[in-house]
Amino acid sequence: MEALSLLEKKIIHLLELISKLKEENNRLKAESAHLVEKNADLSQRVTDLTEKMSVTENAMVEHDKDLDELSQEKALTKMVVDDLIKSIDSFVDKEKQQ
Repeated sequence: MEALSLLEKKIIHLLELISKLKEENNRLKAESAHLVEKNADLSQRVTDLTEKMSVTENAMVEHDKDLDELSQEKALTKMVVDDLIKSIDSFVDKEKQQ
């Protein structure tokens, strides 16, 4: 009879353990589902930010091209103005000599 009582206690203990493990398993499944959802959200944010970064980089490249163009135009304008001033100075010098 004592063996039967001991077996009954072990079965009760195992049933309690199974119940606790099921609860833990359900909690972990819920946590896993939450983390999967959070991971998907974060992946989407990374994708969105990567796209924004790409757009920003392209805009910066275009801006740099515009600045390079303006610098070249400035240098060309300076050369033309310098040549014009030299021509005017030369013309004025010729007029003085005559």
